Amino acid sequence: MMAKIVTAMHETPDTAPIVFTGERPSAKIYVVLGLKAMKKWYPGMHASPGQWLRGREGEDVLVTYSPEHILRFGTVTPALMKLKREMWTSLKGVMQRIGYSK
Repeated sequence: MMAKIVTAMHETPDTAPIVFTGERPSAKIYVVLGLKAMKKWYPGMHASPGQWLRGREGEDVLVTYSPEHILRFGTVTPALMKLKREMWTSLKGVMQRIGYSK
């Protein structure tokens, strides 16, 4: 699913503003994919999917759904489509904030 999202952004895993694995690089904007990532990178902070917050170092942080959460649905339902739209809208907001122009 993340590969499809990155491709839709006209990016690659190396250039997309999303951390997949490893250490968090230095950046002004981060995308947190789900509760596990939120707990790992921002312990003690809380946010709902689609919500922006300010990190401890002043960085902008967008919380969105984990792709694993979305993929658990399996069957395409109106609820699943709503989650996918919300995630995509959030990611487009990230691209606008970083001045994405492709």
